[in-house]
Amino acid sequence: MKKLVVGLLLITGLLSVDVNAADIKIGVVSVERILTEAPQVEAVNTSMLDQFGPKRDALQALEKEITRMQENYKRNELVMTEDKLKDLKKEIIGKIQKLKQTEARLSQEVSTVRNQELAVLQQQVKSVIDDIAKEGKYNLILSEGVAYADDKHDITNEVLDKMKAAFKKK
Repeated sequence: MKKLVVGLLLITGLLSVDVNAADIKIGVVSVERILTEAPQVEAVNTSMLDQFGPKRDALQALEKEITRMQENYKRNELVMTEDKLKDLKKEIIGKIQKLKQTEARLSQEVSTVRNQELAVLQQQVKSVIDDIAKEGKYNLILSEGVAYADDKHDITNEVLDKMKAAFKKK
């Protein structure tokens, strides 16, 4: 008897979902695609390159200098006095430590700025999605984690178009 009641309840529940599902308008958006194709992303990347490019170049120059010093050490190790070898080795170790510290600081700075810029961009994307949802009278818009969605529900291109239009206005 319990199985019959539970079965009837399940069937009734499924039937009511079908009736109500006809009134629901659902959209799907790929935020990952937006965060790779929106022009704002390229602007952020360019800005970060302008901001951190010189520091990156300085690190690369320091790496080259360390490499030259290590090659010099290996080439002249049999000819140099022990004091000069110790001094050169000490200098190389000091520069390697400086390089590692500077790399760590730069990495932290880049990460912080990237996270800040990403948060602003995500807020812009959310705002555009909210506008589209209101204009299109969507009841539900899903993003990542959707296993399958029919193309007619995908609003990613619409979001990208609005992001591009907003970028052109700036």
